[in-house]
Amino acid sequence: MAGTRDVAGRRYASAVLEIARQQGALDSWTEAIEGLESLTSQPAFVAALQADGMTDEKFQTIVRRVVPNITPAQVNLFRLLRRKSRLGLGPDIASFFRELMDAERGIARATVTSAVELDPERQAQLERRLTEQTGHQVTVETKVDPSILGGLIVRIGDRLVDGSTRTRLRALRSQLERAAL
Repeated sequence: MAGTRDVAGRRYASAVLEIARQQGALDSWTEAIEGLESLTSQPAFVAALQADGMTDEKFQTIVRRVVPNITPAQVNLFRLLRRKSRLGLGPDIASFFRELMDAERGIARATVTSAVELDPERQAQLERRLTEQTGHQVTVETKVDPSILGGLIVRIGDRLVDGSTRTRLRALRSQLERAAL
């Protein structure tokens, strides 16, 4: 998740999750929210969908092409967002909805940054180890940042463990500078 998200997206995502629970349709709503994210992933898409020439019928046709199994309640969410000129919140709603669904299912997402690409076996080992340590099912998203030199930086939610070589070298330099005084 890059950048900041609009908190209004969280309110919509929370409301959608509550409706999905009441309907017993978590998977269906997840599919609809993924479709919303696809439809609104680019500012140009949002502008086209919000344009004056876009009729409600055309809008619904586009939505139904992107999400073929969409329910009337889900279409109404899309229409509400369009009517309130809030389609631009689509990616934020999707991002918050994924977080809420992960929490619902007891899943934690970890972002692991390494200096080199991690092979699938190493990634699976990390997932198992983090699952054991946290008590939650952990899925790992990897990023590569050569500037960390080696080691790993692991972020799960608001927790950060920086075991990078760069950070260790900085700490060692700081210790040596203090010892020289």
